[in-house]
Amino acid sequence: MVNGCHISANVPFTAKPNCLQLKFSCHVVLFVVYPAFCNQERSREKLDRVPLLLAPFERKDIVGLDLESRTNKKKCMGRMIKHLGDLSLQAGVPHEALQHYISALETLRSVGDWLWLGGAAEGLCSASVIVLYPGRWRTFPIQRNASLPPSPGKRRPGSIGPSSLPPGSLTPIPIVEDAPKALSPEGILRRYQEAIQNYAKYQSAGMIETEACFKAAQIAIQQGCPLQAASFLKNVVLINLTLTEQEKIQRFLSLSELYTQMGFHRKASFCRRLAATRHVSDQNRQPDWTQCYNLMLQALEGHRLSLDPTERTSGGIAEGWPALQIHLLQQLVVAARRMGHSALATRHMTFLLQTMWHHLNTKEQRELTKQLQKLASECEGAPVPLVLDSRAVIPPANLTNIPLAKNFRLQDLPIHLRPQKLHKLKEDIGPFLYTPISFGSLDRKSTKSQSRMDYLWVEGDMCEVLLDLYNPLPFELKVSNMRLLASEVVFESIPSSIVLPPDSGPNTVVLAGVPKEVGELEIQGYSTHTLGVKSNCQLRHMRHMPQPSFTVEVVPALPRLELSANGQKNNLQIPASDASVSITTISKTLYAGESAECQVTIFNSGSQPIEMLEISAQCVLDPSQLKQVLQWSADNIQAQLPLQPGASASFTLYLHGQAEYIAPPRSDVNDGGSQPSSLLSGPSSLPSRLSSLTSTSQLPRHHHHNELSSGSFRSQISSRSGSSIGSSRLNPKICDPSAPRVIDCQLKLRYSGGPGLEAGYCRVSSISLSLEILPSILITSWDVLPAETSSQFYLVLDVTNKTLGELELFYADGKVMLFEGNEECRIAVPVERCPLSKLSKLYQNIELSDTEKAELNSVCSDHVASLVDLKWVLPVSNRSGKASLRGLPLTSDMLDIVRMSPLQWEVLLNKETAKPLSELTCIAGQCLELGVTVQNYLDWPLHNVTLAVKFFQEYQSGTRNYRLDSHLAVAGAPNVLLAQLDDQSSAYHECNVVFFMPGLYKIDIQCSSAMNAASVQYPGDCSESPEHIWKLIPPIEITVTDP
Repeated sequence: MVNGCHISANVPFTAKPNCLQLKFSCHVVLFVVYPAFCNQERSREKLDRVPLLLAPFERKDIVGLDLESRTNKKKCMGRMIKHLGDLSLQAGVPHEALQHYISALETLRSVGDWLWLGGAAEGLCSASVIVLYPGRWRTFPIQRNASLPPSPGKRRPGSIGPSSLPPGSLTPIPIVEDAPKALSPEGILRRYQEAIQNYAKYQSAGMIETEACFKAAQIAIQQGCPLQAASFLKNVVLINLTLTEQEKIQRFLSLSELYTQMGFHRKASFCRRLAATRHVSDQNRQPDWTQCYNLMLQALEGHRLSLDPTERTSGGIAEGWPALQIHLLQQLVVAARRMGHSALATRHMTFLLQTMWHHLNTKEQRELTKQLQKLASECEGAPVPLVLDSRAVIPPANLTNIPLAKNFRLQDLPIHLRPQKLHKLKEDIGPFLYTPISFGSLDRKSTKSQSRMDYLWVEGDMCEVLLDLYNPLPFELKVSNMRLLASEVVFESIPSSIVLPPDSGPNTVVLAGVPKEVGELEIQGYSTHTLGVKSNCQLRHMRHMPQPSFTVEVVPALPRLELSANGQKNNLQIPASDASVSITTISKTLYAGESAECQVTIFNSGSQPIEMLEISAQCVLDPSQLKQVLQWSADNIQAQLPLQPGASASFTLYLHGQAEYIAPPRSDVNDGGSQPSSLLSGPSSLPSRLSSLTSTSQLPRHHHHNELSSGSFRSQISSRSGSSIGSSRLNPKICDPSAPRVIDCQLKLRYSGGPGLEAGYCRVSSISLSLEILPSILITSWDVLPAETSSQFYLVLDVTNKTLGELELFYADGKVMLFEGNEECRIAVPVERCPLSKLSKLYQNIELSDTEKAELNSVCSDHVASLVDLKWVLPVSNRSGKASLRGLPLTSDMLDIVRMSPLQWEVLLNKETAKPLSELTCIAGQCLELGVTVQNYLDWPLHNVTLAVKFFQEYQSGTRNYRLDSHLAVAGAPNVLLAQLDDQSSAYHECNVVFFMPGLYKIDIQCSSAMNAASVQYPGDCSESPEHIWKLIPPIEITVTDP
């Protein structure tokens, strides 16, 4: 109605998709314009006709009030001026509104109208804000002042909600300087405080006071005054209003929103928690647990709490207040459970135990753990994100504290399964190495990542990880379905379970798996299933783990080999620190000279064929000695390849108890180079040895006599040299050959096949061989004696049985000697002399060098060893062996008997041939013609050859007597010097002899190669001749009888 006329018209318009709010916008415009027309109409009214404007709750107090009094007239005028200010403010003329509000303040303060005075102060503040901050509020609909009476059919707006508040900031916004009547920013807050104080005087004005507090807080936030804003909001809580549960919720949400704008996040979260509790309070007839849960969820941020355990573990969010956080999480668990979302309740309880474990006492830990078990029984916890209906995502929570894990360590493969690179070592070309300068190399070595393993795993082979678990709970904890978490390579984890005793640890558990591909395998952690919750425990989120992950290289698949040897058991205890430990052990005990066989079976237990197999041995012995102890057939092994999966092959190890059979030198024996000074002196041991030879060989009496007479000279040197000259080839570390000896060696089986062989990898299995060699027989002394024929000699040996039982010794064409334990006996073995074909080159020089002497000794010793066959048998255990004389030391005098003489002799007595050991007799006083023919069988001539003929008698003591001047006479030269004895030619010498006395005489015939005849020496001289001497063996024996 304008000027008393009613104006109405219908304005048609066509709705378009983008003009759906046009009708509502028109209503708003008309609502704003209409009071302006009213203001112009009322301004023309007379002042004495101004009505008294009343608030709704003031109508009951107007009865009996004198409206004509001066005070009431001022009150009516002041209220009307304040109303004009409201209309001007709504009409968009804030400067005119400022004048009305200032005038109304003066009028209302004079009459003590505190309610409307507060409204005028609030209006003045609103107008000042519009003037100082132009354009700040245009995006928000204008709210009707609560002091105006409600229009018919219009809804009175309630309290300010979060949607009606502009986005606040603690940064002060710029103001307009040329606003003389507007309040200053500080003045606005003071006027708001004054208005709130005036509203507080009226109990019925609680809603208006609440709105004023919200407006004042919003303005303080815009001005960057959080403390003043907090004081306004604090007053809101203290106002006692009768509100519905929904209005209470709305009030708390508004407070929360303002606190959030101020940066008071904990108070904002507290208000959200209060709003959440009002959703499910006893006064709420329709409790909404979903809204309660959502508001609780929004309150987490203000308590510095994130539902992502990784952020808390990694330090992304501050610790906050543990007591408040625990209480809030427990409320979340209750809300989720009352919602009927058991999985969500289990998730929050898991998160609570995981993140707040160290802030809980023992009682709380036990109680919350029991609650988790109960919740998980309804719905099992899984390590997957949960998506709520509100599209909020709850991250997974994993129990890494129950059980607590420490010392996560990857294990290398067993020694026999570790892959090795197939490459040959480069040859050593000298001490100089070319290395380019690389600065900082030491730093790089020190900063090498410990998370990368320096060993390899094999595709398809089981790999292990060791982990120490601690149970912090006072009851038994069952952990099941533990698996390794891996990436980058397909990995099959093998589940394992363990039951941890109460309050125990460390308990070591083995986690195993099988890589299915080749590449860089990254072990990230492990998974568990305990208390009804499945957890993926990542190492990077665990404080006790030094490395976030471990990387190991996986090489292509290789075959797998299992060894067995004649029922030998595998040694399962394999220390990982000792790379020399074998998985198969073979222990054998042999007597010296005994041989045995051991069959080794190879079984391919893998999935790849064995295409390459090489066997080598490692031992302290040199290769030549090792070959005498251990042998195998490499060709037999290669013929059985390739070995398919599930197939087996075998090869034989040939073992021999190689040992020393010759006793070491005795310190109580004189050096063999010395000779007794007396011509009649000789060794005292020779008769006893020959008597033993007589008893063992059972030779004829005359034969023994001849042997005694012909071997007494040789025994003078050789009987001592056989026990005093030590074997030069004996190991100096072996002091006693009769002591048991243990030989330890390892057989390395390097094998490969399939993809691993193509990639250049192999495996090495070992067989540890322990061979104990017990003594069988021992030769304590030895000598050589001439035999009945010039083509043979006797090797006399003193043999000791070093076993504890009876021993049978076979020698010399089926002869047997029975020994008791530790018994010593003497045997004589006939041996063919070493032929000239083996020694021809050693006769070219008369004086031999040390090397040639050693070669001569070696050739003769090997000749003796090859012909002497000593076999022994233990009847009780039915074990047998063979002793070797290889390396038997021989003196130069022994060599004269052992080797074949290059000179052949023919002796004539009275023109008749006289053979050694033949019975020759003559009568005392008879003249005998003695002729000696010497033939050189060498291929080169001999120079300065002295032929000597000497007669002697040998006594029973073994002493030889060459001084026979009173017993015989020789006519002719006993010695003759041949300047040259051509090859394959002969020389003849003749003399006569007459025996004066009966007896047994022997003729010593010998040749020597010397520069002059004076250098020829006879046995018994004090100095040993440097020239070589060849003798007729055995000497000629003549029996002289009485006439």
